[in-house]
Amino acid sequence: MFVDKSSENTAANDGYKYDSAKYNERSFSTLIRALRLSQGYSSFLLVNCNSLALRQQIVDRLAATCPQKPWQLLLPKSATTLYRTIAAEVDGAQPPALMILGLESVESIDRLLTSTNLVCSEFSKKFSFPIVFWVTDELLRKIIRTAPDLYSRMTTIRFISQ
Repeated sequence: MFVDKSSENTAANDGYKYDSAKYNERSFSTLIRALRLSQGYSSFLLVNCNSLALRQQIVDRLAATCPQKPWQLLLPKSATTLYRTIAAEVDGAQPPALMILGLESVESIDRLLTSTNLVCSEFSKKFSFPIVFWVTDELLRKIIRTAPDLYSRMTTIRFISQ
């Protein structure tokens, strides 16, 4: 089950400018709702946040707020395939959600994104939980360019730095 793309929280969709705290609070509510609606289903959520400090605050708040805590996977710099890395991490379990952290540090990010793009339809066959990709603007542009099929399946939620 995918969350409707119209629920994206972007300044262009809002029609007027929020202050960053209000905007981020709305984004957080959208993220919580997307996670709740995606429970038991394979889905891709792309969370765009350029500030690592803000990202950590949001991850910590999710852990404190969600009744079923999302799992976290910090990708090693040497990761080359996301599918196998996730499969090894969950080892047959079905977590409430899996947050992918550290994508911006992966040395072979183009290879990882290309391989993920090629097998993105396989994710729904094996993983019945939402996968949350935490990305910066730079990585978002790279995903759009390198993994268009994957990106087309993602719901995007944006947090802005103050």
